Amino acid sequence: MANTYNWKINALDAKIQDGDNSDVIYTVHWSYIAQDESGEHQASSIGTLGVTYDPDNFIPYADLTKDDVVGWLEAGLDVEAMKTNLDNQIELQINPVDETLRPDWN
Repeated sequence: MANTYNWKINALDAKIQDGDNSDVIYTVHWSYIAQDESGEHQASSIGTLGVTYDPDNFIPYADLTKDDVVGWLEAGLDVEAMKTNLDNQIELQINPVDETLRPDWN
């Protein structure tokens, strides 16, 4: 099973001003999405990651790219564990072990 994985950056929380810099990101709201080869099955995780302001490596918001933010996420999260979890979710969609039974007793 070769799943593909993609980051979606849902929002960025920022300080309006911090010292000499404006729009200083402090929280990233993200989704991490896995899809199987067929495109029929998908699973996702969502969360937030707090980032530390480093004035020596500050990137102005106008210059910030998705790759920059993904770098922060990959440095701050256990991406391999997330992939394993998403792979397991997709596997359960393909080969379910549980079901929901809805009795019509009422």
